[in-house]
Amino acid sequence: MASNTTYGDWMRPIAGGIRNIGRPLTFAGLGVLVATLMLSMVNVVAAIATAVVGIGVIAILAMRDREHRNVLDRTVERRTWLAESRKGRALYRSGMLAPVESGQCRLPGILSRVSLVEANDGFGNRLALIRHGHTGEYSLPFSCQPQGASLADDDVEDAYVASWAGLLESLGGEMGVAQLSVTVDTSPDSGVRFRRNLSKRTVQDAPELAARAMAQIMDLYATGGASSSVILTLTFRYVDARNGRFLEPDEAARRIGQLVPNLIRRIADAGGGTARTLTIDEISRMVRVAYDPGAQDSLEQTDGRPWIEWEDAGPVACEAGWDHYRHDSGVSRTWEMCDPPKSNVTSSTLARLLGPLADCDRKRVTVVFHILPPDKTAFMAEQNRQRAANQVSQEKRASISAMSQINKANRQAIEIDRGAAIVFFGLLVTATVRAGDDERIRLEQAAHAVEGAAGSAKIDLRPCYGAQDTAFAASLPLGLNLRTYSPPNALTALS
Repeated sequence: MASNTTYGDWMRPIAGGIRNIGRPLTFAGLGVLVATLMLSMVNVVAAIATAVVGIGVIAILAMRDREHRNVLDRTVERRTWLAESRKGRALYRSGMLAPVESGQCRLPGILSRVSLVEANDGFGNRLALIRHGHTGEYSLPFSCQPQGASLADDDVEDAYVASWAGLLESLGGEMGVAQLSVTVDTSPDSGVRFRRNLSKRTVQDAPELAARAMAQIMDLYATGGASSSVILTLTFRYVDARNGRFLEPDEAARRIGQLVPNLIRRIADAGGGTARTLTIDEISRMVRVAYDPGAQDSLEQTDGRPWIEWEDAGPVACEAGWDHYRHDSGVSRTWEMCDPPKSNVTSSTLARLLGPLADCDRKRVTVVFHILPPDKTAFMAEQNRQRAANQVSQEKRASISAMSQINKANRQAIEIDRGAAIVFFGLLVTATVRAGDDERIRLEQAAHAVEGAAGSAKIDLRPCYGAQDTAFAASLPLGLNLRTYSPPNALTALS
């Protein structure tokens, strides 16, 4: 049963400018006005034409759809994808048939310089860190076992939420923390592990009735279930103050290791259960199965340590389409959140979207958090409040949207004054189906299931058109920080 407590008051950053069309368009409008006044002294007709054309262009660019995009954004998006496709950068090949001598299956594109390192955390423990070569950042993934709220009382759920808010607030004040992401991955359970565990507990000389009962249990309960994993990934950005360089793995692991005990305790207080850091083998297996869903059954049948190396965790082949991403034995589509729910929500709002969906072979939901440091929080809150007030003052009759914005901005400023932190968050959803003859139909069915679940959660999703490969990589629990990523000058992935 969900708690009666509601949550909300989130707001998009206010663009500012005249009627909140943004500062660039506001400055462009002022430039058109100045040019019109100067031309009017020479040629009135030319001044009128300049004013009409300039204002018309600004008006068109100021018009945005429900995805907050104007005609220029959509045009650039489409043309950029077509140009990259013509250059062959939407294709990737690796392995023995790739035009390289190593024969390895490395990760493609934006993940091409991501590596795994194992270092000492300063307490004698070994940490497996994800190193991002393009940005110099390190990520530490935690495997969590959420307790769930199905049997929790209202006060327990409220305590979970308060503890989660405390975790975000503490991370905002921690130097070096760049991003926090939570990934919930659901997939159908193949039943291999269930059968193997039961087989180990079956003796050869068991009575016939007991043996038949065990066989029926295996047939009934081995398939049809769903497995779910929750991974919390923290991304750190450490720079040496003496020379401005990024820290080496050992020094970064020492700093990160000092935070691990407190993080595990705070995750448990927020309902995440007993958290633990992942090993290199587990991270490699997780990425391999994401790119090649068909390999899950064969990997689960192996006992002991996985045989997958990080250099072979990538796909053999992949192709990025306009609205889908083909990778080895799977075809995926990734959505991004355009707008959070307009109204207040309860703790069970995301339950359907996070749970397994019948039409999706695999589904991954990743929520990304960027916490502003305390020195920027107060400035941002005051800026939002002033921009919201300016929007109301520019309207003769203030609209409901403008009044709602200023009310949210005022409440936000009050909470900031009490010590709260501003958190930017986004959401990515990836649905994967097995490749085959009817893959397109099943992908559309999975898309309808995901969009329906998002609709019940009052979340507006849009496919990541023209960037399906990047969005797929960003939804993986590897801690990829798109805000600091900049593509290299040369193409690093094989195309």
